[in-house]
This record gives sequence, structure tokens and C-alpha cells, in this order.
Amino acid sequence: MRALARRLRREPLTATQLIALRPDRILVVRQHNQMGDLVCATPGLRAIAETWPAARVMLVTSPVNAGVAHNNPHLARVLVFDKSLRRLPVFARALRAWRADLAIVPSSVSFSLTSALIGLCSGARHVIGADSRPFGWDFSARCFSLVMPASPRLDRSAVEHSLAPLRAVGIDTHDLSTVVVPGAAQRADAAAAVAALGLTDGFWALHPGAGKRQNAWPAGRFAALARRAAAAGHQVLVLHGPADGAALAAFAPPVPGVRVAPPIPVGTLAALLERADRLLCNDTGVMHVAGALGVPTLALFGPTDPALWKPPSPAVRALRAARRLDDARGPEFGWLEAITEDEAWRAWAALPGRDRKEG
Repeated sequence: MRALARRLRREPLTATQLIALRPDRILVVRQHNQMGDLVCATPGLRAIAETWPAARVMLVTSPVNAGVAHNNPHLARVLVFDKSLRRLPVFARALRAWRADLAIVPSSVSFSLTSALIGLCSGARHVIGADSRPFGWDFSARCFSLVMPASPRLDRSAVEHSLAPLRAVGIDTHDLSTVVVPGAAQRADAAAAVAALGLTDGFWALHPGAGKRQNAWPAGRFAALARRAAAAGHQVLVLHGPADGAALAAFAPPVPGVRVAPPIPVGTLAALLERADRLLCNDTGVMHVAGALGVPTLALFGPTDPALWKPPSPAVRALRAARRLDDARGPEFGWLEAITEDEAWRAWAALPGRDRKEG
């Protein structure tokens, strides 16, 4: 790693020199797969655009997160990196063809060597990136033009934590709102899905899945609340991702008034949420998408702290159990199980719902 870092070393910069640059094209590399982390990073994209308003910015991201980044007003282009050796030459040509003057490799609670190498191989004269040493890598100080301080410990909100390395070198914004913008094609797909499912705008949505098992409220309780909402006269739409098969099993057999969405990409999911009156979900990526869209949302929290992970949007409300039930699976389990159906129903039903005049 040290030999590679020396070979890829860039011309050093101070923070003052960095802000004084007038780059024409900027590359931002954040190819992590975590959807919520990318949504939390969107204020950082705004900060970059506000610091260099004349520059065009390209983001490198993963296939699963491309739908989150497309149509972002602070980006000129999104380049997908899918780690396929077969497609690597095409990716490398597109990366170099961007001709970035400046590459930025931010970080949150992890350091990505892959992201660092993409930035360093982009051809950019200056590459700045997060300090790798707190994450166990002696790499960044040996190759980046400027090292941004970083920490694997989340000691503030996820949005603030994601923005902190940029702020430390003078790249800042006063607007911490997150950004997800469905495009015209995604909105058309969502309209077609709504029509095919026999729904009308203003349905109640829920997403019972979660990337981590300890962050998932029991799926049977989601199904129970879907039945309650349908019995109260509301149309209900169940959203899901590729890993949510076990959670979907709780919704069989079908319940009148409850529809299960077909498999859809995240951009179309976001466009569907624009049409929903409210959402019920776990602490997961969909929660952050809903927060960026301003969808009235009840987010169920277990071992994670809402003060750190709840989206900054006032439309999102968090419900967390006051105590943990005994659970043999470990200390991260038993929190969500302590939230009862009645507690979740009262909080979900009490949401103000979306003002349809505002979109």
C-alpha cells in the first residue's frame, strides 16, 4: 500500500489553496452500496457546488445507488461503478474522459480504498480525500493532495458527520436538507404502477424490510398494521427490495385493499413515495429517501439512535422503544420487538399526511 501510495502521490495543497482553485470539472467518488449513506451525503454535493459554482461535478456511485443520484441538481453526470472486471475498461475510459481537475473522495463511518484508487486513477491533478488512519489504513497521507479529517465514530447526526470532513477544509453549506429527485421516466413508471395496482394518489405505504436484521420490526406486525389501515378505508401499498422476501411472506394471503408493489428500482420507488400520503418503515435506506422527499413518515428505531440516524426532515418522526426485551440473539435485538402494534398504529395514524397541494 505504501509503495502504491507513493506512485500515485498528488501535488500537495493547503486548505486555502484548495478553495482558491477554479476547477472546470470535479469528480466525487462515493461508490459505497449503502443507500442511506449516499442520501446523507447529498448536502456535501451541495457544498461542493456552492464552493465552485462554475464547475461541473460528476459522481461515481454504485448501481444500487444510481437512482438516488440521478437528477440531483448539483450533479452534471453520474458514472456507475459496478466492480465487474468485464466492464472495468469501459468505466476506466469514461472516468478518464471526464478530465477532472479536482477529485474528492469523502467518507462517513468507513474508508473505501476502492474509492480512493478511483479518485487517484482519474487523472485529476489534485485529489483530496478522507484520512484513512482512523480506519486502520496508512494510505491517504502518502498520496492525497490534502487529507480531510475523518472518524469511524458517529458522534453527531449522519448528515453532519458526512459533511464534517468537507467543512474542515472549507467546503461548506448552510442547507443541510437531503436531496432525492425522481426523473420524468421514473415518475411515468410510478404512474403506470399505480394504475396497474388499482391505486389512487394518497395511499398509505409501508416498507417492512431492512438491510440489518436487528433494524427490522417483525414483519407480521407490519402486516397487521396494513390490515388495520385497509379496514379503516385506506389503500395500502407494500414496498420492498431484493432482500425482503422473508418480510413479504407475512403479507400472504392477500388482504383486500393491500397491494404489493412489483420489484422496482429505487428511482421508481421514490416516485411512488411522492404519491403516498404517508410511510411506515424501519431505520433503513428507504427512510432516508422518504425524508429527502418530505414524505410524512413513521420510522421505527431499535438499537440505532434516532438522534444520529433520523433524517433531518421534520416530516419524519421516530418511534423507539423505551426498553429492551430479553433476546437470546444478542444485545442489538429485542429493541424493536418491544414496540407494540398499538403504539406503532397510533403514531402512524397520527401523522398529518401529505398536503397534496404541495405535490
